[in-house]
Amino acid sequence: MNYFSPKDAAERYAKGRPDFHLSTINEIKKYLKIHSKIENALDIACGTGLSTKPLLEISNQVYGTDASEEMLKHAPCQNEIKYSKAFAEKQPFNDSFFEIITVSSGVHWFNIDLFLEESLRLLKKKSWLVIYDNFFTGETNENNDLKTWYNTNYLSKFPAPARNNEYDWTQINLKSRGFQYNKMYTFKNEVQMNLNELIIYFTTQSNISKIIESNKMTYSEVESWLRNELATFFTDENQNITFYFANWIKFLQKI
Repeated sequence: MNYFSPKDAAERYAKGRPDFHLSTINEIKKYLKIHSKIENALDIACGTGLSTKPLLEISNQVYGTDASEEMLKHAPCQNEIKYSKAFAEKQPFNDSFFEIITVSSGVHWFNIDLFLEESLRLLKKKSWLVIYDNFFTGETNENNDLKTWYNTNYLSKFPAPARNNEYDWTQINLKSRGFQYNKMYTFKNEVQMNLNELIIYFTTQSNISKIIESNKMTYSEVESWLRNELATFFTDENQNITFYFANWIKFLQKI
């Protein structure tokens, strides 16, 4: 099931997801030593385009694809970016067309073997597949209890839906699929959110989309529960708390 296909889910994603992808692209730019713009970059599972826009920093032409038509409706219209609907495992591009392919917070929804095969087809020789994730941990400087609440109260009520988190990312497996596993790099992104921004962010997560799509709760009921639970961590609705989103990047190079 695609938890980001419904209209309501896409609208909330466009409104509530923090935009910090440029920091990740700058880390990629630095690691790959990209000193001048490449010709073509592709962002797969681009969603509303948050992870696609920053690729303009490193590429003359940027493409974004996503399986959700509703998400693509919220992607920014820019002449340098071309969006299209496509599944990760079957892309509408010619062989050896891209110097870099990125995936942000999406690879766990793919058939990864088929996705790697398709990425191998699309990439030029020695070019890069860069997979990264930014995810909420509840870590703050202001209140350690919030992280505890997230890992107990929140995840108990809204557990993450099944996803492909057990893929074999070893060098042996990836080499057999045409890639050199170069490095995994980790760091943190700082995001400031007030109470209302944190609530809308939570409603963009697949944890809650799963509950909504199964008709166990409505968005109003979810928001009411979140407000009651989270109010204790904020002095008022306008207080900003700095959250540290965990970020990892995997660098795979086509052999």
